[in-house]
Amino acid sequence: MGFISGVITGLGIAAAAAAWYMSRAGSEFRERYRVDKRLGDFGDEMELRTRDVRANMGAQVEQVRTQAGAQVEQMRSQAEAQVDQIRAQAFGDNGSSAADTLDDASAAAAEEAAEMAADVEAKAARVKKAAKDEASGTE
Repeated sequence: MGFISGVITGLGIAAAAAAWYMSRAGSEFRERYRVDKRLGDFGDEMELRTRDVRANMGAQVEQVRTQAGAQVEQMRSQAEAQVDQIRAQAFGDNGSSAADTLDDASAAAAEEAAEMAADVEAKAARVKKAAKDEASGTE
Protein backbone atom coordinates (compact mmCIF):
# COMPACT_ATOMS: atom_id res chain seq x y z
CA MET A 1 0.00 0.00 0.00
CA GLY A 2 2.86 2.39 0.66
CA PHE A 3 4.01 2.24 -2.95
CA ILE A 4 0.54 3.01 -4.36
CA SER A 5 -0.05 5.92 -1.99
CA GLY A 6 3.41 7.27 -2.93
CA VAL A 7 2.55 7.09 -6.64
CA ILE A 8 -0.78 8.84 -6.05
CA THR A 9 0.87 11.52 -3.90
CA GLY A 10 3.57 12.03 -6.55
CA LEU A 11 0.95 12.39 -9.30
CA GLY A 12 -0.97 14.90 -7.17
CA ILE A 13 2.14 16.98 -6.55
CA ALA A 14 3.07 16.83 -10.25
CA ALA A 15 -0.43 17.94 -11.26
CA ALA A 16 -0.37 20.82 -8.77
CA ALA A 17 3.06 21.92 -10.00
CA ALA A 18 1.91 21.76 -13.63
CA ALA A 19 -1.23 23.77 -12.82
CA TRP A 20 0.81 26.41 -11.00
CA TYR A 21 3.30 26.65 -13.88
CA MET A 22 0.55 26.89 -16.50
CA SER A 23 -1.31 29.61 -14.60
CA ARG A 24 1.90 31.58 -14.16
CA ALA A 25 2.90 31.09 -17.79
CA GLY A 26 -0.61 32.10 -18.91
CA SER A 27 -0.55 35.31 -16.90
CA GLU A 28 2.88 36.20 -18.27
CA PHE A 29 1.65 35.54 -21.79
CA ARG A 30 -1.44 37.72 -21.24
CA GLU A 31 0.68 40.51 -19.78
CA ARG A 32 3.33 40.33 -22.46
CA TYR A 33 1.02 40.29 -25.46
CA ARG A 34 -1.93 42.18 -23.89
CA VAL A 35 -4.37 39.60 -25.18
CA ASP A 36 -7.35 40.99 -23.27
CA LYS A 37 -6.88 44.49 -24.71
CA ARG A 38 -6.40 43.17 -28.23
CA LEU A 39 -9.50 41.01 -27.97
CA GLY A 40 -11.47 44.03 -26.75
CA ASP A 41 -10.16 46.15 -29.63
CA PHE A 42 -11.03 43.40 -32.09
CA GLY A 43 -14.57 43.16 -30.69
CA ASP A 44 -15.00 46.93 -30.95
CA GLU A 45 -13.78 46.92 -34.55
CA MET A 46 -16.13 44.07 -35.47
CA GLU A 47 -19.07 45.93 -33.92
CA LEU A 48 -18.17 49.10 -35.84
CA ARG A 49 -17.91 47.21 -39.14
CA THR A 50 -21.19 45.41 -38.49
CA ARG A 51 -22.96 48.72 -37.93
CA ASP A 52 -21.41 50.13 -41.09
CA VAL A 53 -22.49 47.11 -43.14
CA ARG A 54 -26.04 47.32 -41.76
CA ALA A 55 -26.26 51.01 -42.61
CA ASN A 56 -24.97 50.42 -46.15
CA MET A 57 -27.26 47.44 -46.68
CA GLY A 58 -30.31 49.46 -45.65
CA ALA A 59 -29.51 52.11 -48.24
CA GLN A 60 -28.80 49.49 -50.92
CA VAL A 61 -32.01 47.58 -50.20
CA GLU A 62 -34.02 50.81 -50.45
CA GLN A 63 -32.30 51.66 -53.75
CA VAL A 64 -33.10 48.21 -55.18
CA ARG A 65 -36.73 48.50 -54.06
CA THR A 66 -36.99 51.90 -55.74
CA GLN A 67 -35.48 50.55 -58.96
CA ALA A 68 -37.78 47.53 -58.95
CA GLY A 69 -40.82 49.76 -58.42
CA ALA A 70 -39.71 52.02 -61.27
CA GLN A 71 -39.27 49.02 -63.57
CA VAL A 72 -42.74 47.72 -62.70
CA GLU A 73 -44.29 51.11 -63.48
CA GLN A 74 -42.34 51.34 -66.73
CA MET A 75 -43.50 47.88 -67.83
CA ARG A 76 -47.10 48.73 -66.98
CA SER A 77 -47.00 51.97 -68.95
CA GLN A 78 -45.42 50.18 -71.94
CA ALA A 79 -48.08 47.48 -71.84
CA GLU A 80 -50.85 50.07 -71.66
CA ALA A 81 -49.31 51.97 -74.58
CA GLN A 82 -49.17 48.78 -76.64
CA VAL A 83 -52.79 47.98 -75.86
CA ASP A 84 -53.82 51.51 -76.85
CA GLN A 85 -51.83 51.24 -80.08
CA ILE A 86 -53.43 47.91 -80.95
CA ARG A 87 -56.88 49.29 -80.23
CA ALA A 88 -56.22 52.27 -82.47
CA GLN A 89 -55.09 49.98 -85.29
CA ALA A 90 -58.09 47.73 -84.84
CA PHE A 91 -60.62 50.56 -84.94
CA GLY A 92 -58.84 52.20 -87.84
CA ASP A 93 -59.61 49.26 -90.14
CA ASN A 94 -62.88 49.16 -92.07
CA GLY A 95 -65.09 46.15 -92.26
CA SER A 96 -66.29 43.42 -89.95
CA SER A 97 -62.81 42.12 -89.09
CA ALA A 98 -62.13 45.04 -86.73
CA ALA A 99 -63.66 43.25 -83.75
CA ASP A 100 -61.69 40.08 -84.51
CA THR A 101 -58.48 42.06 -84.92
CA LEU A 102 -59.17 43.85 -81.64
CA ASP A 103 -59.76 40.58 -79.79
CA ASP A 104 -56.58 39.00 -81.19
CA ALA A 105 -54.54 42.12 -80.54
CA SER A 106 -55.92 42.53 -77.02
CA ALA A 107 -55.16 38.90 -76.24
CA ALA A 108 -51.60 39.24 -77.57
CA ALA A 109 -51.05 42.45 -75.64
CA ALA A 110 -52.48 40.96 -72.48
CA GLU A 111 -50.22 37.92 -72.78
CA GLU A 112 -47.16 40.09 -73.33
CA ALA A 113 -48.08 42.38 -70.44
CA ALA A 114 -48.62 39.37 -68.19
CA GLU A 115 -45.22 37.97 -69.14
CA MET A 116 -43.54 41.31 -68.48
CA ALA A 117 -45.26 41.66 -65.13
CA ALA A 118 -44.29 38.12 -64.16
CA ASP A 119 -40.66 38.80 -65.09
CA VAL A 120 -40.60 42.01 -63.07
CA GLU A 121 -42.24 40.33 -60.07
CA ALA A 122 -39.74 37.47 -60.27
CA LYS A 123 -36.86 39.95 -60.32
CA ALA A 124 -38.34 41.83 -57.39
CA ALA A 125 -38.74 38.57 -55.45
CA ARG A 126 -35.09 37.67 -56.11
CA VAL A 127 -33.98 41.12 -54.98
CA LYS A 128 -36.08 40.89 -51.82
CA LYS A 129 -34.70 37.41 -51.09
CA ALA A 130 -31.11 38.59 -51.63
CA ALA A 131 -31.70 41.59 -49.39
CA LYS A 132 -33.26 39.40 -46.73
CA ASP A 133 -30.35 36.93 -46.93
CA GLU A 134 -27.86 39.78 -46.64
CA ALA A 135 -29.73 41.28 -43.71
CA SER A 136 -29.90 37.97 -41.88
CA GLY A 137 -26.27 37.18 -42.73
CA THR A 138 -24.96 40.40 -41.17
CA GLU A 139 -26.79 39.92 -37.87
